[in-house]
Amino acid sequence: MTKLRWIALFSLLTISGNSGAQTAGLSPASLPTVRVAFWNIQWFPGRHPNASVATERAQTASVHRDMRGINADVIGMEEIRDFSNATIAVSPLAGFKVDVVSDFPPREGQDVGQQVAIASRFTPLSAWVEMWKPNGPLVPPRGFAFAAYEVAPRHVLLVYGVHLKSNRGEIAEDIAIREESMQQLIEHIHTMNDAYGKLGSVSCIVGGDFNTAPDDPRFAGEKTTRLLHDNGFSWCWQNIPFARRISLPADKLFPAACFDHIFMRNAKLNSARVIETSRRSSDHNAIFAEVQL
Repeated sequence: MTKLRWIALFSLLTISGNSGAQTAGLSPASLPTVRVAFWNIQWFPGRHPNASVATERAQTASVHRDMRGINADVIGMEEIRDFSNATIAVSPLAGFKVDVVSDFPPREGQDVGQQVAIASRFTPLSAWVEMWKPNGPLVPPRGFAFAAYEVAPRHVLLVYGVHLKSNRGEIAEDIAIREESMQQLIEHIHTMNDAYGKLGSVSCIVGGDFNTAPDDPRFAGEKTTRLLHDNGFSWCWQNIPFARRISLPADKLFPAACFDHIFMRNAKLNSARVIETSRRSSDHNAIFAEVQL
């Protein structure tokens, strides 16, 4: 995190800690419930990097139809082009605004980058993005988007949106890159938990396109999601049959997969489901969870 962001964050925590939000702890019956969704919207708009205007318009119309069926308070989006297009994506949702969008550089051989965004109905305490840091030969692509919300008096929700390394490449290297990204994310989560803990109780949600899964035999030795489990996070798809959580439907080249996930800490999962979206919108389905903090 940059020095300026640290200054802004701790100034905010000092002001908030001395504000009028001195409400006593909430009873279990009144604990806040938050609905979150994440969706990889396949190079929005256009579904590929060099889309025509007609293709962009067609995908946008389809995404808008699907967005109306996502009844969430916070939505994380992957493969968004930029802030203006993130705003277009959520425009059908009343009361929504974009809180943060990344500006990651394009990968080699590409003219545009795949960005991560977080939009919500809440007013964020703070929001920013960070790129993963290279570690020797491992150079993880992209990074994460982060937003903090005080969803109830003295109860802060930290939301992370991620789009981890794909499986296009040598599998051992892909896994090592994802594990390195998650190690860095865990460090950031610990730092933010300590900082925002000055305001009260802190819950955390990590969601997005992981390009791996805890129970996929192709990644049996991978530690990416295990690192979240080892740090107190629960998995939204636990005990849900694979057929009911396919987030990446099969195509002519790849089998069906469950690569999109929501992990939560200091939160109780009420429900989770895949929202089946049109293939004209994206190759991924959206995912949804309702959690009690």
